[in-house]
Amino acid sequence: STLTPPSICSGTAFNYTPTSATPGTFAWTRAIVTGISNSASSGTGNPNETLVNTTSAPVSVTYSYSVSANGCTNPSPFNVVVVVNPIPTLTSSSQPPAICSNTVFNYTPTSATIGTTFAWTRLVVTGISNSGANGTGNPNEILVNTTSDSIDVPYYYTLSANGCVNPVVDTVVVSVNLSCA
Repeated sequence: STLTPPSICSGTAFNYTPTSATPGTFAWTRAIVTGISNSASSGTGNPNETLVNTTSAPVSVTYSYSVSANGCTNPSPFNVVVVVNPIPTLTSSSQPPAICSNTVFNYTPTSATIGTTFAWTRLVVTGISNSGANGTGNPNEILVNTTSDSIDVPYYYTLSANGCVNPVVDTVVVSVNLSCA
């Protein structure tokens, strides 16, 4: 079986079925890994462990396999390395500065996880003349307040990186003032 299985997302189970041309048993150990919240572990066959990456970068986790068959144990362990990708989170402010009606809302979303993509949705908001919209990255749209009050406009961001999508939708709220006089 491969020694470099496909990467997984933080919080998902690592399933790996070791194989050999000679039928036998497979014992594994995994040391504590910096950036992974799991304690050291060991077992046989498939680890089936849910690994949690506590960093904003991919972390490699090594499983050392010992293979035995017919009363003989291979003296050289086999290292199986799986990459555990982080779940990206929003690091930019969820409450950017207020804007004036009929001006552009510019917001640059950021994440500590390199390669993060940002998809956003804005629903119809009572008091804002714009219809609902969606896009990626910076909304860069002109918002028009049709009331005499400040209106809060929420943008719902979904973040993804390295094939991992954050299941928690981040809400960014901008206040749209009628005037800035």
